[in-house]
Amino acid sequence: MTEFIEQIIFSFIASVSFGIILNGPRRGIFFGGLAGTLGWVSFWAINRAIDDLAISNFVGSVVIGLICIVLSRKLRLPVITLNTPAIVPLVPGGAAYMAVRSVVEENYMASVNYMMDVLWTAGAIVLGFMVVKLIENEITARRLRKQEKLKSR
Repeated sequence: MTEFIEQIIFSFIASVSFGIILNGPRRGIFFGGLAGTLGWVSFWAINRAIDDLAISNFVGSVVIGLICIVLSRKLRLPVITLNTPAIVPLVPGGAAYMAVRSVVEENYMASVNYMMDVLWTAGAIVLGFMVVKLIENEITARRLRKQEKLKSR
């Protein structure tokens, strides 16, 4: 239980800190941290259950994307100001560092393995955001078609 609380606290601090560094809107910094925390908790729980980085990162980025879209509409902020700091806990910085370090140490096989982890993780994050954006676009298009249909009557 202590590890879970640590994960929550540090993911929130990472997201909020990055929001401050990026000079995001003040009213969105807390909510970006909240979205990052919820995304990280979903990633962490799924990764502990099934031990698959790609699926865990995909689900984490979908959670972040959905939360950021809802919050951006409520707060009247651009989605990018919320999801950029929120995605920070999912970014595979440790694996990227280890890949570069392995190259410097001339351990090329380890470097390739780390880079594959980075690519899978980054691809899963991007795919998660794409799925959320496609869903949002479809919902918006259906809403507009419905409004046009009502106007034409």
